[in-house]
Amino acid sequence: MNLNAFDEQRRRFVSVADATFAFQGQLQRRLREIDRKALNAQVLVKRHGKDLAGYGVVAQSFREGAQQLQAVAHEVQQAIHPLMLGFMETLRASQRLTLLERLPENVRAAAPRLGLLASMRHEQMASHDEQSRRSASRLHQALGRFEAVVAELEYVVVNGRIEAALKGSAQAALQQVSMDMDKAVIQVRELLRAYREQIDRAVH
Repeated sequence: MNLNAFDEQRRRFVSVADATFAFQGQLQRRLREIDRKALNAQVLVKRHGKDLAGYGVVAQSFREGAQQLQAVAHEVQQAIHPLMLGFMETLRASQRLTLLERLPENVRAAAPRLGLLASMRHEQMASHDEQSRRSASRLHQALGRFEAVVAELEYVVVNGRIEAALKGSAQAALQQVSMDMDKAVIQVRELLRAYREQIDRAVH
């Protein structure tokens, strides 16, 4: 591996590490927002009593969806760790191989074992690459499950907005709650999409 290739690999891995740090922080904030808005919907239903009985089902679905998002977010967090560890191991093996390959020809000729060592480094790097690909695949699966829950919650949000439009005096308040939830869910969906694309660029 030449120095330029190593630098490019390091740049990609660092960009993923930065994106992961940002993703984790933003995701937790978004999930707290969704949970808070789901709770607001339930409070609103309790405040208006029987008048919002139909919307109560939607509010409960909001709450359950928020809890499901927390569960799948935990799966994503667990899948991220081995991927980052694999990137670190790959980068370390690449650096060692690059240092070996940059040794002067006369030095390598005088130490035949360096060739064997370089071969071992190639094998290590290939092994770490494969581990990273498997970890990335598991992360993609976790992100896919996350996106499926988000899609279900988006469906609930649509139902909520329809239900809110049918309520008389409480219509404005319900519409606001539903719109807030809609916005929060869309933000999570876009956050997931951007992070998945970042992982794809780093691994492929």
